[in-house]
Amino acid sequence: MQTTKRPSPTPATRRTFCVEEANRALPFVSRVIEDIVDLHEQIVLCRRTLERIEMGLHGGEPSAYEAEYRRSMNRLRELVRELDLVGVDLLDFERGLISFPTLHDGREAALSWQLGEPEVEYWHEPEAGVESREPIATLKP
Repeated sequence: MQTTKRPSPTPATRRTFCVEEANRALPFVSRVIEDIVDLHEQIVLCRRTLERIEMGLHGGEPSAYEAEYRRSMNRLRELVRELDLVGVDLLDFERGLISFPTLHDGREAALSWQLGEPEVEYWHEPEAGVESREPIATLKP
């Protein structure tokens, strides 16, 4: 998927969240993430169908699938923009994984949440990535 990347805000202008603020944002953010995950799945299926049509393995009409693909991609961009306006980073379309920028000991960090989790319970260093998610309790006050 090709998207236009807007310039990243500088650390001084980028919104940061504490755990409580991130959790308060979850009712809205989780609905957007649910829509993104569902829409992403539809886009993948539509793309696979188009590929099968191109290979002659599916008898469907490509124009209908192409139109659906374009509509879905436009809607996906709108949903990602909604997250961007809140200040949330979408990390994984399939898992519904996001991060809320935060500061810890004066350094950038990320509060991490994934679709299905009841609240923001993890964090990670930006350089380390989501594979190194740790429980919030490991953040030193």
